[in-house]
Amino acid sequence: MSIIIAILVLGLIITVHEFGHFIMAKTFKVPVREFSIGMGPRLLSKVVNNTRYSLKALPFGGSCAMIGEDAAGSGDMIEYEDVKVDENGLYDFEGVKFSKEDLEKYNFQSISPMKKFLICLAGPFMNFLLAFLLAFILVSRIGFDIPIISSVSNDGAAANATPVVLEKGDEIIEFEIPGEKETIISYRDLAIFMQLNNDDILDKKYPLAITFKRDGKILKTVVYPTYDETYNKAMIGISFEDMYQMPKSFIDTCKFAAREFYFYIKTTIMSLRMLVRGKLGAKDISGPVGTVAVMGTAISEANAISFTSMIYTLLTMIVLISANLGVMNLLPIPALDGGRIVFAAIEMITGKPINKDVEGFANTVTMLLLLIFMIWIFGMDIYKLLSGNLFN
Repeated sequence: MSIIIAILVLGLIITVHEFGHFIMAKTFKVPVREFSIGMGPRLLSKVVNNTRYSLKALPFGGSCAMIGEDAAGSGDMIEYEDVKVDENGLYDFEGVKFSKEDLEKYNFQSISPMKKFLICLAGPFMNFLLAFLLAFILVSRIGFDIPIISSVSNDGAAANATPVVLEKGDEIIEFEIPGEKETIISYRDLAIFMQLNNDDILDKKYPLAITFKRDGKILKTVVYPTYDETYNKAMIGISFEDMYQMPKSFIDTCKFAAREFYFYIKTTIMSLRMLVRGKLGAKDISGPVGTVAVMGTAISEANAISFTSMIYTLLTMIVLISANLGVMNLLPIPALDGGRIVFAAIEMITGKPINKDVEGFANTVTMLLLLIFMIWIFGMDIYKLLSGNLFN
């Protein structure tokens, strides 16, 4: 059951993305041939208000097929010779009919670059909106892990901080070692920073510069972390207990939700940066299979604790994946929304549309490369799943 829930959730997140494109396309009268939930052969399909709505067999994703969008996207370029013309002179796309005038005036290639920009941006925006709304619900129920020190060890590194000794009640807002600086908005930021930089801190004996807030004032100090044999980790000598603070008002909830949302955006960008720098490898990347497997396991483990725990875990994973999908789609790569946004921006600046053949070629080549990459990721997911290394 947990795997089914995970698959449906992943499909929902992608459908929300496509729904953003759909709503904006409809707003600008761009002909939408089909809006589908899922992929593959149709299970259910019906034409309503001159758009075909379909439920497809594979619950991975969805599509918004706009007329005039190149074939590397979710639609098709207008090829009149391939489309049946009915007795009224309307071009019939399997029951969805448009006049030649509407196709030429409102197709995706013919609209203004600003409208293209907004249509492409609407998909990632919907993912960000979903992530924020669910983050709002999440923090309203469990609070937010503000990194406020609950105690300082008398014999730990923090007790020898200079020029200011850390105290109970200080809120950590930044960590820095040579070559790495991280804004700390949550306890999770702090924990991730220490985990990722543990080896450098220990091997190179890096000092840790800490910026913190005390009584409304911003202060800075330096700590030399010590080695803990039990955990094989660099330790600062500070503790965080009951760091989750509940919002006291609607404004507090909005602030906490914004911080929760920002945490996942920042984590996604940080992961991409680490991937480019070679700090992450193939074993650290997951595709749909790996994502569903991890989600299913997390849901099962949380459900074993309580139904409420399962719901919170599910919400957390939706926020993470939805924010991740929004960021990934904004990458300035042809065939992704980010690439199309760049093309639209260039058209707005130059006043000239990008050559249709050039854009189509760039999108097609990139899409083929992305498909090859996804097949490779799919194969890696299956290998890790069968070898038992998916969760290692």
